[in-house]
Amino acid sequence: MEGEEEEELMEPKDLENEETEKIQTDDKQIPNQSTNDPSNKNIMRILVATDNHLGYLERDPIRSDDSFNSFEEILKYAHTLKVDMVLLGGDLFHDNKPSRSCLYRTMELFRKYCLGDSPVRIQFLSDQSVNFSNQFHTVNYEDPNFNISLPIFSIHGNHDDPTGEGGLAALDLLSVSNLVNYFGKTEDIDDITVYPLLLGKGETKIAIYGLGNIRDERLYRTFQKQSVKLMRPVESKDEWFNILVLHQNRVAHNPKNYVHEKMIESFIDFVLWGHEHECLVNPQASSVGEFHISQPGSSVATALSEGESKDKFVGLLEVYKNQFRFKPFPLNTVRPFIMDQVILGNSGIHPTQQNDVIQWIEQKVESMIEQAKLKSQGKPNESMLPLIRLKVDYTGYSTINPQKFGQRFQGRVANPNDVLLFYRKKPTATSSNKKQKDGELDVNSIKEKEEDKIKVADFISEFLGNTPSDRLQILSENELFNSLHLFVEKDETDSILKMVDLSLKSTQKYLNSKISSKDAYPDFIAKYIDDNFPLQNQNVSSVNSDLLPTNNPNEFESNLLDEDSHGHEHGHHNHHGQIDNEENEEEETILNQRTIFKTPQPNKTTTTTSSQNSRRKSSQSSQVSITIDDDDEIENDDDDKDFESDEEKTPPSKKRGKNKQVTSSVTKRSRSKK
Repeated sequence: MEGEEEEELMEPKDLENEETEKIQTDDKQIPNQSTNDPSNKNIMRILVATDNHLGYLERDPIRSDDSFNSFEEILKYAHTLKVDMVLLGGDLFHDNKPSRSCLYRTMELFRKYCLGDSPVRIQFLSDQSVNFSNQFHTVNYEDPNFNISLPIFSIHGNHDDPTGEGGLAALDLLSVSNLVNYFGKTEDIDDITVYPLLLGKGETKIAIYGLGNIRDERLYRTFQKQSVKLMRPVESKDEWFNILVLHQNRVAHNPKNYVHEKMIESFIDFVLWGHEHECLVNPQASSVGEFHISQPGSSVATALSEGESKDKFVGLLEVYKNQFRFKPFPLNTVRPFIMDQVILGNSGIHPTQQNDVIQWIEQKVESMIEQAKLKSQGKPNESMLPLIRLKVDYTGYSTINPQKFGQRFQGRVANPNDVLLFYRKKPTATSSNKKQKDGELDVNSIKEKEEDKIKVADFISEFLGNTPSDRLQILSENELFNSLHLFVEKDETDSILKMVDLSLKSTQKYLNSKISSKDAYPDFIAKYIDDNFPLQNQNVSSVNSDLLPTNNPNEFESNLLDEDSHGHEHGHHNHHGQIDNEENEEEETILNQRTIFKTPQPNKTTTTTSSQNSRRKSSQSSQVSITIDDDDEIENDDDDKDFESDEEKTPPSKKRGKNKQVTSSVTKRSRSKK
């Protein structure tokens, strides 16, 4: 065992040839190193894990503790292996709004394993105000008010992403309580700039780039526009070991909803890939680059699928300068999961003998239960009821009630209602556009993968985008989709109401800036809406954009308010088109007397322009300065102020005069048409 620890660190490109020799699948552990060992002072030890899904099935009487048991085992590994830090790849929580009990149990575990007097031997070298979004801007182990012995760094996933009022994630609660270092939060998903966490230990320097989950289609477009920039340290670029942590689709469910390896920067050395639950913890050499990818998978089974049935591991990443070594460690507290499939046509039983068919299936399930007992024998999960999933091809036979059948195994399996999954081979005369794995048709209509669900966006684009008369005038199709997504997936029950209210207020505000009080009668307002709505370029993101009325009444911006990456209002005010409060109140009263949702006229067109105020943040570290790589032809401004337009510098009195002049021109034009 001691000789194993003295094993020479391998170059990333050489690791693939010795993977079998280095990967451990038993319960062996790396011997504890002495703190006086000279080699230990330069080797950074990082425990990596992803998709812990704390709180999954927390109300289930059998499986409520599964996610917490596995996560506690991960923290125990961190103590046993004496790692310098834990790096998590997203989806720490299963729900976007974890319950009070879930938060309590999570914070209880962090306090138990992360607080203590043991010194942290890694130095934080980058500007903390850039890396951390909370108001304290401090890595938790450098806060003098806390004794942190085990630093934990985490990005968010698609289950626990920032949403709701304030754009907060559940990780923000752990961050502000100083239990977790939350990073990888993106404010502008159309122009992403990632500043790395710069860490050092002795002669080893590590740059960790975090990219929290973004809707895959949106991120794909941002990559296509080459608007994802990874900032590199100016000093000694080649001396840093670069790690990318992301939580996105790795498998292409359609051509534009995943991250391809070619999108990853060439200077990256190691990728920690979250979101995919199948455990592929063994680092795999990229097919397009020189980096390696580790996909630890989930630490708890959240679906009865083949990928979840495989053994689960976490990994120990050891880095020395620009070399690394990786060793996986099994999770022994994971509930045993056995999955198999049978074909009734091979049973030799006549389809009319249903009792014999049921008995034959029952014997198969019994053998799977025995297999689960042997698999967990002598392990901490030995006493757990197993998960059993049997896929039955019933082609030529009739089905039986899966729930009624599962009651035979009540108290012997953890999922009695889901033991059986009946399917049959898809008929040969089917559309080639509909592809289904292994030609299986799930008669129970069970969607085992989230990606297979019908998307709300498909309905919106189908019913609202066919002809000009189908397009919405006031509401944005993108914002409608986002609000429906929040309503369904994130349990934001008031998201649609907020979206409609925001759209109405923004439209009223725009009309108030264009129409004078003397012309604000219903017929004129209706005609003005027909002439100028809907707002064009609704497919463009509303991130960091304002609706800016211009001198030309037919030219205006496409977006109404500044919003963050999750569609929440930042509260930026429109400085253009300001009028007296008396006029505001009078005009809003008139506008509210008439419903302004009208079907647009297909023959009328409007002239639009689209512009966006770019906002760039450049930060300089107190120890190490950061810039874009030399290969990037992008200039980084030193000024961190927002650009001001000429109109913003105009005195309010002149603005009011300008608005009256614009309104007057609209009135004259409208009357001339009459």
